[in-house]
Amino acid sequence: MNAKTRFLNALLHQPVDRPPVAAVVTGITVSMMERAGIYYPDAHSDVNQLAGLAASIWEYCGIEAIKLPFGMTVEVEVLGMEIDYGTLDTLPTDIVPIWNDPDELAIPEDFLDRCRVPIVLEAISQLRNRYDREVAVLSSIVGPFALSAKLFGFPNLFPWIITEPDNVHRVMNQLTGLAIQYANAQLDAGADAILLGEATCSGDLISPDTYRDFILPYHKRLCAGIHGPTIMHICGKSSNHLPYIAETGTTCYSFDEGVDIEMARTHLKGKVAMAGYVPTVEAFVRASQRAWEYTKDHPEEAAEIFAEKAELYGFDVPLSLAEIEGSLTLLHTPNSEGKPIGWSAVEDWTATQQLLEEFASFKPEEDINVFFTNDFISEPPYMPAE
Repeated sequence: MNAKTRFLNALLHQPVDRPPVAAVVTGITVSMMERAGIYYPDAHSDVNQLAGLAASIWEYCGIEAIKLPFGMTVEVEVLGMEIDYGTLDTLPTDIVPIWNDPDELAIPEDFLDRCRVPIVLEAISQLRNRYDREVAVLSSIVGPFALSAKLFGFPNLFPWIITEPDNVHRVMNQLTGLAIQYANAQLDAGADAILLGEATCSGDLISPDTYRDFILPYHKRLCAGIHGPTIMHICGKSSNHLPYIAETGTTCYSFDEGVDIEMARTHLKGKVAMAGYVPTVEAFVRASQRAWEYTKDHPEEAAEIFAEKAELYGFDVPLSLAEIEGSLTLLHTPNSEGKPIGWSAVEDWTATQQLLEEFASFKPEEDINVFFTNDFISEPPYMPAE
């Protein structure tokens, strides 16, 4: 089974030989840019560079889907927002909202011919022609609620939910139509599936009732109007949205560790495919714990690696080894001895706060736990649970 078949089968609840490993939001890194010789921000505005950099995640890392574009500013640029195209390691961002009243919302008839939209569509076509039977090509739109927040701003949109609900519905109605138009143009250009970016729907920002009353009707219309597989991405603590997400008609729900996986299975299994749930913080902390454990057991090898990477800063192997040996003495205190690497003792934080209060005019916190957590600390051998 090749990467494309595996990915599309997983989306459509068909048999797979194993779960696909794909980055459905974005996964481009600086090291991929260096391998491809294509860099942000130029890649956002050039057809060949956009297609080439998007393909790098498959060509150099074997990640089993190609995703473009890389940010969430294509539509709002067409609608008149000023865009900061970012830097080598940052994505484009929209500067400030431009409208304060739903009557100001104007969608040009030639939307598909403006700004970067033709670039995105042509890059999709290039990638489909190049990788047709090899790997899936995913493209993305910004969902209507996230678009609303960008164009009108939180200070307008969120109060309207309470004070002027009709304003929200008027805006959502128009922007849902735009989203359907743009998504179908991407499918016509060759995309295999469409990511629907709806970060503003996060449970960290809105209640389940708000999602049900102001967004669900438009997400139902959106998913029904797109003539291909859809992946709804809503991040954050959105577990209580799950019963309503199951009603949207989306093919797949993409989420992060903020969602309760058991609740997701309960509400979505057999209805909506699930993507994501990679516990990023826990994974990075666990990798750091493993690295320190290895360094403790192999200090000379670690010193050679350190010296190689820090040569410009004057570190040779003996100096690197001395630095490592000194750092290793800080891994534990008497209060954390016998605990996993990285585990913090409340007594140590309390003592630190007392010193800062005494000598640095630090204003102490009544609850010392605001400064630290052991929630992401793993036990040796610092490997993920089976």
